[in-house]
Amino acid sequence: MTCMTTKTKIITMTMTMTMTMTMTMTMTHGIYPVVHTPLHGDESIDFDGLKACLEYYNQTDLPGVTLLGSGGELPYFSDSEQYDIIKAAFNYLDRSKSIIAGVHVYSSTQAIDKIASYSTYVDYILLLVPDYYQSTFEDYLQTLECIAQHSAKPILFYYFPKITQKSFTSEQLITILSIDNIIGIKDSSVHIPTAKRILSNVPDTLYFSGLSLLLEPMIKLGAVGAICPIASVLPQQAHEYFCAIKNSDKNLTKYRAPLKRMLPIVNALNLSEKTQYLALSLLSASPVKLIKNVTSSHAKIKEALRFKGLPIQRTVRAPLPSLSDTEAEKIALIMDDLASL
Repeated sequence: MTCMTTKTKIITMTMTMTMTMTMTMTMTHGIYPVVHTPLHGDESIDFDGLKACLEYYNQTDLPGVTLLGSGGELPYFSDSEQYDIIKAAFNYLDRSKSIIAGVHVYSSTQAIDKIASYSTYVDYILLLVPDYYQSTFEDYLQTLECIAQHSAKPILFYYFPKITQKSFTSEQLITILSIDNIIGIKDSSVHIPTAKRILSNVPDTLYFSGLSLLLEPMIKLGAVGAICPIASVLPQQAHEYFCAIKNSDKNLTKYRAPLKRMLPIVNALNLSEKTQYLALSLLSASPVKLIKNVTSSHAKIKEALRFKGLPIQRTVRAPLPSLSDTEAEKIALIMDDLASL
């Protein structure tokens, strides 16, 4: 199924006090799965496993992938490990596909240096800047402006308040998304009213949902895709679901079904997909943000990828939760069900 679309945004980057460069950036809309970084039993990086994962995505119609997102265990790797992952992935991924690289830093200097080291290998930066000590919004905004000004790559602002404990009003997010060279947002707050306010005020921003199952209401508002853990396991199915929404397909239930079946794996294994989908629909549409917590699904998703035949282990970096044999059996049942859909 083909449905590739793009949105162009003019980016003005001030390179010095006296020189300004304007460039036109085009980013393909769609699904960018979060690559779950494979590890050996001793928690070292499994580069053969990483190659296998990227070859899995190479076989799909996806426009690209996200490296070192939250699902890729970004904060658990050293700077040198992160660089090695980026460089290796660049060599493994088909050149027709884009790379979004996660950057998790506390200061503008850290961000500028890291982005510069990645620039040869990536197309976009997914920028997460939490607080260590609490900062004012004005100081935080200046930091983002500085990073964006010096970045050779377009930036997606990563909004994940459940992890960073740093929440913004819709007005503050609109201000952030008005910064030159911040071309869009990955919004993991999964809150539809916030998305509506953002897209009503900055319609040119590239809005990516943190969960593909929210795309039906989000695309109507102007969202352009998802950066999503479900797509890590079901990349082509997530792509086809996105295309079905864009094409106003009357059989959306068919395309939605496998993604819904994944909910226990990406969220809670002890709750049914029906219960979780209903809760997601209600909570994400609430006028008040009600989703406050997030749990690790790293080992569960790696186990699901193992079930798909990828030669990786379910190992995660401690202290992320490992997977019990009982949980692995539940995942196997879900994956068996998916094979019949």
